[in-house]
Amino acid sequence: MLTQFVEYESNVLFRTLRDLGDKSSQHYVILNKTFSVIYCNELYTNLTNYNFEDITHTTFRQLLQHIKCNMHMEEVEQHLRKGKMTKAQVIHNRKSGTSFYAELACIPLQNKDNETEFVLVCIQDITYTQLYDFVDRLEKDMFTAIQNEVPFIEKLQLVCNSIDYSFYPCSFTSIILKHNGALHMVQSSAFYPEKPVHYSLEQWAEIDYYTQLIEREHMTVGKDLNQMPIHLLHKQLALKNELTNYAFVPIRQADGEALGVMTIYYSEQQDDTKIYSLFIEKILNLITLAHSYEQKQKQIYQLAYTDMRTGMMNRYRFIERLTELDVVDGVIQIIEPSEFSRIVELYGRDTGEELLKQLYERILHSGMNNQALIGRFSSELIVLYMEREIIETVEGNAEDFLNGLVVQSFIIDGKEFYITLKCGSAVLQHKKAVQDAIRYAENALSEAKRVSGTCVKFYSRENDTQLEKEFIILKHLIEALKNKEMTAYFQPKVALGKARITSMEALARWISPVLGFVSPAEFIPIAERAGLIRQIDLQIIEQVLQWFQQRQYEGKRIVPIAINISPEHFYHPHFVEELEQLIKKYYADPNYLIIEITENLGLVDVERAQKIIQDLFLRGLKTSVDDFGIGHSSLSYLQKLMFAELKIDRSFTSRIHEVGTFVIVQSIIQIAYNLEIDVVAEGIETQEQADILYQLGCKSGQGYLFYKPMSLEEIEEKNIL
Repeated sequence: MLTQFVEYESNVLFRTLRDLGDKSSQHYVILNKTFSVIYCNELYTNLTNYNFEDITHTTFRQLLQHIKCNMHMEEVEQHLRKGKMTKAQVIHNRKSGTSFYAELACIPLQNKDNETEFVLVCIQDITYTQLYDFVDRLEKDMFTAIQNEVPFIEKLQLVCNSIDYSFYPCSFTSIILKHNGALHMVQSSAFYPEKPVHYSLEQWAEIDYYTQLIEREHMTVGKDLNQMPIHLLHKQLALKNELTNYAFVPIRQADGEALGVMTIYYSEQQDDTKIYSLFIEKILNLITLAHSYEQKQKQIYQLAYTDMRTGMMNRYRFIERLTELDVVDGVIQIIEPSEFSRIVELYGRDTGEELLKQLYERILHSGMNNQALIGRFSSELIVLYMEREIIETVEGNAEDFLNGLVVQSFIIDGKEFYITLKCGSAVLQHKKAVQDAIRYAENALSEAKRVSGTCVKFYSRENDTQLEKEFIILKHLIEALKNKEMTAYFQPKVALGKARITSMEALARWISPVLGFVSPAEFIPIAERAGLIRQIDLQIIEQVLQWFQQRQYEGKRIVPIAINISPEHFYHPHFVEELEQLIKKYYADPNYLIIEITENLGLVDVERAQKIIQDLFLRGLKTSVDDFGIGHSSLSYLQKLMFAELKIDRSFTSRIHEVGTFVIVQSIIQIAYNLEIDVVAEGIETQEQADILYQLGCKSGQGYLFYKPMSLEEIEEKNIL
């Protein structure tokens, strides 16, 4: 026991608290009802270096770092006045001027009038735990930032903010890195969240001083910033907020390469112990990790997205960047040096590469780089994208712009070349139509190449009108899918010779509130190009299953329904699982569902298709191949795939009276039945066609001779089942 505060010795409550504190074997103080210190034990004085005489009648708040602790202690004191035990975490000062993280356990004792008369405060030094938790959180945040590919600057600001908000009690942190011969600073947003967090240093005195700090081997700590040539804004901020202590920490790679320096300005002197040095080292490791990852990403980026010979982004990156833009409303231009092929033939590929590189540099120096995306489209083509506000200017002066690029000769390996340029342009109004716009620009380029000299051709107005129509349809189609405007129509398949309905095919129909009826021949190709066809398929599937469920509840006849599935949807990794979930949702019998796949586009990858069809078969689902006979390999893969049905394309049906077509259809039917595959003829419009197909052995048919596509309401109203 260090000292006895005699005037309280006779007080039973005081003695009780003191005995309680002694039994705890912890650092403790006893406070009176004004929360002033009236007693402390020897363990507390060893921890803080305060003697009892130093702190007697000092309010406990004065022993804490008031900047971050006062508001918290007000709440603690309110609880203590009410006689409630309270815990808190604060930053406690030492007599030497240093501080430590402390956890307080406060036990109040009240007198007979229910007034808090004394408080026992047990203090535990939790500095190591706090710092460990801080670094652990920072490591997790940094790895999350790396996984999410957060920009490098934001990773550095994450470190700065974490130090200022969690690591040091009151501080301001910045990181200065060397990059391309310049010094770049990233600063914390703790004091000035509205100011930029990243900028380049421009004052020579600052650059020289920070360069010296970067080259140092060890951390520098000290006080008094007045005479130091640090960044002026940082000096003003530090002095204004009494952040008079500093730590300058060099940042080095594992191989010793100097990367930069971390500067920390803080208000309270920290213990000069191995604890803080250990955690500073861990922080530096995170910075160098983020830097190494950034360099690796740049190398990967360079290899994957940059044409190494010319420095341009390659075609894949150009398209990716274009689709990343929030708003795409502009023009695509594809430029070709007319003489490129001849130059390559005469002087080799390297000369051609150098020609494109110099042309690219001239485009950059023309100022176009600020208005356009530029990439290498192919071996001899450069592709540009410009926004709509400059389209009119470009269209009016496009040839002048191109002529300006080639007015001077190109010097390559001492040889002088004069060239002309051909350019094809096309309007781009939606980022999902990038591939179409590029194709149109290529068409325009073909037209430009028919003209001598430098020439620019824009995609023809007729085709442009069609393109605008497609954009309008695409715009409303996106809304239609959100509003579930797609409707399932059904066209029956009948048994030839009996005219009895054996099954039906579900077809997507769209009646837009704005556009009216939109033909599937118009919206289906647009949906396929825009990646929306899968959503259409799913909406039609769900309507079919709902119809199954309704008919089942009403005890009405159900026939199998065939649903056309797009190749994109068929090859989707979750196609089978999603379909199975929908079937279970509506308690449907999978035997009544037929999955129709377009033979012309859907079965190029036979091995993959085989596995998907097998998975469907195991779940009780039948598959049908649509438009058979017009695709790539037709008969050769029938024996490999477990089709239940084969649909003869309407182009064969319409010409069935021709000898050649008759023989082909006859062969298809015979092969299909030998493989135990049912055959359905599409597009039957006359009785003669139906009779010939029936005589050939085709048992089922579909077409306007029997039924046109009908809505569910029409089917129910006519009671055709």
